[in-house]
Amino acid sequence: MRIPQPASQLEPPKISLLWLDNEAASRATAKDPSLSDDLRLKVIADVMSPHVDYLRPIHNLLATLLTDEATLRYRQDVFEDCLENPEFTASLRGLLPQIRDLHNTVRDIRARRNQVSLVLSRLTELENYIECVSALDALMRQHSNDLKAAGWKSLAAELQRIVNEPAFRQMMEELPPLRAEIRQVVSVTVGVNLSPDLKPVAATLLSLNKQRFRGPRFFRKFWGIDDEDAQRGISALRESPDAGPYRHGSILAERRETLDRLAANALFSDLGVVLDDVIRPIAKALERYTHVRSSLLRAMEPEIAFYVGGAQLVSALRERGLPLCRPQLLPLDERRLEARALYNLDLALRLARQEREGGLKAHIVSNDVTFDENGRIHILTGPNRGGKTTYLQAIGLLHVLAQTGLPVPAESAALSPVDGVYLHFPAEEKPNMESGRLGEEAGRLREIFRRATRHSLLLLNESLASTSATESYFLARDVVSCLRILGARALFVTHLHELAADCESINSEVAGGSRVQSLISQVKEGADGVRRTYKVRPAPPRGQSYAREIARQYGISFEQLQALFVEGQDGG
Repeated sequence: MRIPQPASQLEPPKISLLWLDNEAASRATAKDPSLSDDLRLKVIADVMSPHVDYLRPIHNLLATLLTDEATLRYRQDVFEDCLENPEFTASLRGLLPQIRDLHNTVRDIRARRNQVSLVLSRLTELENYIECVSALDALMRQHSNDLKAAGWKSLAAELQRIVNEPAFRQMMEELPPLRAEIRQVVSVTVGVNLSPDLKPVAATLLSLNKQRFRGPRFFRKFWGIDDEDAQRGISALRESPDAGPYRHGSILAERRETLDRLAANALFSDLGVVLDDVIRPIAKALERYTHVRSSLLRAMEPEIAFYVGGAQLVSALRERGLPLCRPQLLPLDERRLEARALYNLDLALRLARQEREGGLKAHIVSNDVTFDENGRIHILTGPNRGGKTTYLQAIGLLHVLAQTGLPVPAESAALSPVDGVYLHFPAEEKPNMESGRLGEEAGRLREIFRRATRHSLLLLNESLASTSATESYFLARDVVSCLRILGARALFVTHLHELAADCESINSEVAGGSRVQSLISQVKEGADGVRRTYKVRPAPPRGQSYAREIARQYGISFEQLQALFVEGQDGG
């Protein structure tokens, strides 16, 4: 008997909601391993994922930066249709479990060793395939006037082609009778020979039946129920714990596990041979559909989940009053970024989990961001806990989202894609760190400069701060000078105010394609102390980190600690 093969052996589908062509997909690779951890992409992927099965593919998409303008616009158009047609997107979300079941059926086929199970699994796959294609085709036709993106139109055309194929229509007619034929076999009659002392000594299969066996009929007669045609036993009907799923129509439910447990019994081995005879004509009928594969829908499954999950994320934030926009894509060689009212998406998601007075928007600070010919390398200084790292992460997340094809957390944005986002955060010193923190940080910086180009974005957070202030300054100045020569875009968060004060000096002394500019995280000083605004603006460094104010807030200023001494002496 020829066993129908699982759908995995087909060529990759030609239709994709993510890729214009296979060549673009093969070129797309994640650039920096630290991108995911430092920008907390797994958290965003978790929020977006409609099901845990989609967490990894969505995370991989977020960690893969696209620079191809045509592919990015293709994705933006597909996503925009999802946002503008919430009813369509909700229906897509409702179809995902059905497509996931189809995927699981294919995996089930690969695990089967029993021929009967293989044929039944293949039949189930084809049935699920028909249901999924029909439902998705109906949904696309229902919203045909609403969907403008080329991706949706290509999918709609492919679904129309499939459902209009004679083989598809033939399947719709032939599969239900095949399933009905299988369902007719509901019981087996077993003959048992007994010894003179009434011990069972041999057994054989007598027949396959279209009726189920039942227990004794005494109580049914007592209640006036007449079913003489039922095949009744002379003892109670002893049911397997696994019988429930079978009674409710799931032919495949736990079948493999049950047969495996009973495989040692020769009688059940004989039953397998008998059932092979039952299944053989069905397998023969399914051979006509060996060309039918569900690979298109299985490839579409994580893509649909990506757009559905992204739409849910955007809608949830917009409902809380936070803006998200479709970024304008600028030529790669312009190396520009213009964003208005940019905020940190990761911070917004963390705050969204908490009930905060005044709503989420009241607790989110946004900033304007500019990288252009007036400043592509920014040295950001300001007070501790002044929002500098949050600002840095917001810029990295903006590029990740924009270069995945998603809306970005800002009122407006225009950007040149980057060929890599390279993050350099302080290293924690560990006992097995041979070269120490400074040596480890220097090694990572060398690797970044080896890979970065003038089209890259470098985000350095307190880099080279693990040595003396004097040494840090000279090391950091060389790094910034090389960034200027490279021509990349960069943000350097630092407490080295002297470095920020040297911006014009570096610009005049070092030739390069990226101008260095000083930014500060602003504060407001009043009678009650210093208040952080978390606003970042171009300005010369203020030359102080407000460490005294932080010490006062934590109760460890000179005066506060001195007061503890006095209290202790008074108590003594």
